[in-house]
Amino acid sequence: MSHFVRASKFRHVYVEPCKSDGCYSNLKLSTATGEQNYIKGNTKFFCVSLQGGGGPMFVCPYGKTGRFEAGTPIISGHHGPVLDFDFNPFHEHLLASASDDTTLKVWGIPENGLTENITEPLVDLHGHQRKATLCKFHPTANHVLGSASGDFTVKVWDIEKGGEIATLGGMDQLIQDFAWDHCGDVIATSSKDKIIRIYDPRTGAEALRKENAHEGSKSCKLTFLGANDKLASIGFTRQSQRQLKVWDHRNMEKELKRVDIDQAAGVIMPFFDPDSNLLSLPARVMVTFVTMR
Repeated sequence: MSHFVRASKFRHVYVEPCKSDGCYSNLKLSTATGEQNYIKGNTKFFCVSLQGGGGPMFVCPYGKTGRFEAGTPIISGHHGPVLDFDFNPFHEHLLASASDDTTLKVWGIPENGLTENITEPLVDLHGHQRKATLCKFHPTANHVLGSASGDFTVKVWDIEKGGEIATLGGMDQLIQDFAWDHCGDVIATSSKDKIIRIYDPRTGAEALRKENAHEGSKSCKLTFLGANDKLASIGFTRQSQRQLKVWDHRNMEKELKRVDIDQAAGVIMPFFDPDSNLLSLPARVMVTFVTMR
């Protein structure tokens, strides 16, 4: 009967909480606004945004577990809350932040982590007219950063030169998410108008769009599925049911796959692991999906 069973590397995926001596405690997280990931990490550090003035962020080496005490060194240089941040995939000691104060900043992290407060960034990026809500580094080009804003644009930056490369416009409602493809050749965006758009990040030109990608009005999140032309979008049906769709981003006339997940209000943040073809959808559900070829 084995030939009737779908081939999969995973039957059950679950986690077990760490023991108390392996946890980080007493962190007053800034999680009141936005629908972004409140924690990100690389191979050496993780970062969280904290409550307080100056848009404080706590950057910690993984080995320094325990209680976060007052006076612990932080990064603090914005004039408003930090809404998103991202580590440079080419340099483990560079961190970009996007803030309610409309700016993006790039920070240098010392080799062994923070030993004192850092208030001066390495790079200060100005250009958005409203709060900067999301930022993501280019997956294959060093020093290239993308950002989304409440001014309904996505901008592509050269952080080495401290200047703007391109502006992706044409959206007239709130941008809910954007994603680089595997090589960084295209950017996909989702917005409150229920349209998924595909852009050329080098020129800012819109190449393709899918209107009414999800019928629900709640947030739609995006991720590309590895080294192919598949894009996953996680949104809502008209009845507020959480829904996964898979698209060919070169031809979005009709979805390749649709899965109605469950009836719940929480926004799902998708994560794709190209090594195992595992798409995880954290929010009281975890789905395994093998990428179609």
